[in-house]
Amino acid sequence: MSAAARSLTRAPEQRRPVDPLGLRRVCGLFTTGVTVITTGSEGEADGTTVNSFTSVSLEPPLVLFCLHRQSRLHTLLTESGGFTVNFLSGRQQSLARHFAERRPDMLAGVPHHYTADGLPVLSEALAHLTCTTVDVHTAGDHDIVVGEVVDLGAPEPGREPLIFFDGSLGPLRTGADRFHHAAPDAPATARQAS
Repeated sequence: MSAAARSLTRAPEQRRPVDPLGLRRVCGLFTTGVTVITTGSEGEADGTTVNSFTSVSLEPPLVLFCLHRQSRLHTLLTESGGFTVNFLSGRQQSLARHFAERRPDMLAGVPHHYTADGLPVLSEALAHLTCTTVDVHTAGDHDIVVGEVVDLGAPEPGREPLIFFDGSLGPLRTGADRFHHAAPDAPATARQAS
């Protein structure tokens, strides 16, 4: 290697490990939606609050979420072969906190129903995606769970979603007519006024 090339090559630096609490604090400044992942079958269903959810692909329709490797959901998820992503509305903060706890019979007293495949769905969720598990990847202390969407629903569109930011849960406030669009053939001045 030439002297010029050696001068451009950086010497390995001694880096301090990233503090897990500092990482959590900084990542908490990235606003996310809040979901409850439910799985299992009637009589053995469970759920947990998750904000590490994202869509992956439209064709095929794939989504993913991250689940702590010691989560109580792992056994049920493996046995059921699928899961439901329940998007929470802004008024469901107490439900998000409920599913973040560790206790038995998490679905007791929570309105829910089952899909034709037997997976639990929170009946009052903003929307839901029912998925078949297609892959699980180990990543540190979490597993990345990839699912193919096989059913979906949004029973009450227009409600505000629940978001997580800086350690707090709350509704996203955007204004009632945020999705209002004028008809395609309306005059430009009418479109601007709306």
